[in-house]
Amino acid sequence: MRRLAVAVAVAVAAGLLLPGCGYSLVGTGKGTLPEEVRSVWVPAFVNDTPVVGMEQRLTTAVLHELSARGRLKPAPSLEQADSLLTGRITGYSLQPVRFDSQGRALEYQVMINARLTLTDRKSGKTLFDDPAFLFRQPYTVPVTDSSYFNPELLAIDRMSQPFARSVVSTILEGF
Repeated sequence: MRRLAVAVAVAVAAGLLLPGCGYSLVGTGKGTLPEEVRSVWVPAFVNDTPVVGMEQRLTTAVLHELSARGRLKPAPSLEQADSLLTGRITGYSLQPVRFDSQGRALEYQVMINARLTLTDRKSGKTLFDDPAFLFRQPYTVPVTDSSYFNPELLAIDRMSQPFARSVVSTILEGF
């Protein structure tokens, strides 16, 4: 009984101390953006890769992710936005990492490099800047995809949402 009381006391003390140590759950913190920055204009990202249409897929995914979050909403026009998010896709690679017995790729490593800048429209101050944003994630080819026609476009479609989550989380949470 005494051990239980000590364990409860330690747990309560730890619970009281943790909020003061700087830890918080992802998505619950205020982040690093000023309170007055509530909307963002996101023009189509610039695509420096040879993959046609990648910029449209990634820009659209970022807009959808921003819409799903409550902190920074997409603005209908640049004039109505508090901030401006520009993006430039500087690199892309799709490397096979696992193969089946016939030598067909079953899994790829997707890497997208981008330059991202968020600017306060009123002050012109840079709120976020990452000249070497790196998104890396494995992509498993679905078993139902027997054609293996173009795994690159399918991978980009499937990776656009995780890419967008990573971008928006990095901007809003400051890491």
